[in-house]
Amino acid sequence: MTTSLSQTLALYPSRYFAAWNGHQLDGTDGLLAPRFSWTDPSLPAELTDLEGAHGFFQMSWAAFPDIRFTALGEPLLDEANRRVAAEWRMTGTHTGAEFPPGAPASGKSFDVLGTDIFTVDDEGRAGAIRAYYDAATLARQLGLA
Repeated sequence: MTTSLSQTLALYPSRYFAAWNGHQLDGTDGLLAPRFSWTDPSLPAELTDLEGAHGFFQMSWAAFPDIRFTALGEPLLDEANRRVAAEWRMTGTHTGAEFPPGAPASGKSFDVLGTDIFTVDDEGRAGAIRAYYDAATLARQLGLA
């Protein structure tokens, strides 16, 4: 059975959130194209390869062992441009590793709303991820600002 473009796009956000929530690098397999562009307000620079993405996942899971993404509503599809947008709620507690580097665990919780926009290829892998959320709100909730 062949999966349509709209199905591939619609399913991507749930696969992505499941990988984050699963806290296992093997859960990220198949999510990202070999080369991609990933921007996130928490990153100092764009990620462009799997090694960088794996580091971001691992750093996030180490700093926030209970980090969780919950989808809000249904994804919005832009088939003409192979894009899908998904609104989410991200929660967690800073009980693990330093975040950012030099900032020890605060023990504080966060609850932030955001949206990711994914550009997805024929194999269901992201060639681009653009994360949009208020990093200042996250920093305030963690006691960093």
